Amino acid sequence: MRILFIGPTRVGDTILATSIINHYINKYKSSEFTVVSSSVSQNLFKKMPQLQNLIIINKMRFSLHWLKIWSKVFFFRWDLVIDLRSSVLSYLVITKERKIFKGNNYDHKVVQFTKFLDTKEKIIPKIWFDKNDVEDAKKILPVEGPYIAIAPYSNWKSKDWDLLNYEKLLQRNIFQNYTIILTGLSKDIADKEIMENLLSQKNLKVLNLFDVPLSQMGPIFSICDLFIGSDSGLMHLAASSGCKTIGLFGPTDDRVYGPWQNIVIKSKTIPHDNIDSLNISIEQVENTIKDILS
Repeated sequence: MRILFIGPTRVGDTILATSIINHYINKYKSSEFTVVSSSVSQNLFKKMPQLQNLIIINKMRFSLHWLKIWSKVFFFRWDLVIDLRSSVLSYLVITKERKIFKGNNYDHKVVQFTKFLDTKEKIIPKIWFDKNDVEDAKKILPVEGPYIAIAPYSNWKSKDWDLLNYEKLLQRNIFQNYTIILTGLSKDIADKEIMENLLSQKNLKVLNLFDVPLSQMGPIFSICDLFIGSDSGLMHLAASSGCKTIGLFGPTDDRVYGPWQNIVIKSKTIPHDNIDSLNISIEQVENTIKDILS
């Protein structure tokens, strides 16, 4: 079975959409996938089974990226086209069946995908890696665990908890027996002095894993006891890797984008451009961590 999968652009949406891909991988063991994705998400597909072709496309002026995609897929006959972007392209290729996704603003994405597939089977987001990847991940960690991962930054400042809160949180006794992994993109670090303080604490083991590729972070998250961080692609990656995940939410809707089957702490007020941080207390996060780790 030849399947064309036109996926989302952003990392978090792509990870949630793996629930659809995994459903079809399990349903059709001999299927061959062509996946359309973006450059920011391409590392997520390194170990995807049954992947025949990965088409990397980024947005172009005048929507010319769709013409580029069309030129790569038009000459094939497909058994199934799955389009999560609701594009015209899906109607311009030859296929036996096409499924065009149209979402809503109240159901979790995985719930929406389950309805979209019209299945009673449980579908879950899951990134692909194996035991060798996990062993390789352990080798790049210079300090032994157990580990707690923290990703304090997202692509939108209003979604982030103040870095000073993380610094105060890590001074609590519950972290003394853990190695703390700090991760994300270094270009997003706005509080460089505070970050340096976090990375150089004397009484706590802290690792700097900023800018580590997504394909490596998945296996790393899988051996962590806990993930804490903003609503981001890394949050979804941690949850999809089997790590217990706490997502700190503000302006985005946790009903739709919360870490699947994990925990959300919602800001008491909704941040905007004039409010720099989520209104979540250190005690609330600490108590939630204690409940999980106990």
